[in-house]
Amino acid sequence: IGTAKYRCEKCSRSFYYEKSYLKHLKVNHGVQMDTTFRCDVCQQTFANRCNLKIHQRHVHNDERLFPCEICNKTFKRKKDVTRHRRQVHEGGTDRHYCHICGKSLSSKTALTLHERTHSGHKPFKCDECGSRFSQSSALKTHQRCHTGEPAVSCEKPFMCENCGKSFASKEYLKHHNRIHSGFRPYKCETCGRAFAQRNSLHQHMKIHTGERPYHCKDCDKQFTQLNALQRHQRIHTGEKPYMCSILGENFYEEINTLIQQGLK
Repeated sequence: IGTAKYRCEKCSRSFYYEKSYLKHLKVNHGVQMDTTFRCDVCQQTFANRCNLKIHQRHVHNDERLFPCEICNKTFKRKKDVTRHRRQVHEGGTDRHYCHICGKSLSSKTALTLHERTHSGHKPFKCDECGSRFSQSSALKTHQRCHTGEPAVSCEKPFMCENCGKSFASKEYLKHHNRIHSGFRPYKCETCGRAFAQRNSLHQHMKIHTGERPYHCKDCDKQFTQLNALQRHQRIHTGEKPYMCSILGENFYEEINTLIQQGLK
């Protein structure tokens, strides 16, 4: 444990902590130590040096000594840096990577759920209406539509408090929140562009490598991303899944995307 630093001169009892030593003097020997520890910033006084140090560390210490080597964000405690790196930058050997988009997940279960977004596999079926879902939690949320319980976005119960967008899992919501915070920890070493998510950087790198793994079987056109291929295939199928509530017309892209592209 270590050597006791405080020794009582009256009974020779030893203490590891100053606070325990002062309490012992007061309770057992009736000695009230006329010792106060004063903060030199705000002049607040404390009964022992330990409490003074805690006060100074949490109230006045604006100097955060431990920086993250990846994004330069700073922290007061080294363990906070370690936790930050693990949670935000997703480092470590225990990460599980999607072989399709490069996204890293914290567990094999999370990876399995994520891979269903690529495969379209929806093993959970609603007995009432036949709707299918990729996660059991999404099915349970959907079933509220039939039971009359308060409605939550059926397949995406986790809502962003900033913009109202909903997500299928807390992890997806966490990544989305970086859009609002502006935090972009993943940087391209080739051009310097930064991204909020690892898989976005992975997709971006294909621009530099020329990799286009997604092929259209109808015209052999190639794409860097699966969703780009899926949008392209609507040209061949004629599918127009997005309806404008004002014009009453259907479009192959979301109307906001078309407006941004200057299409009418």
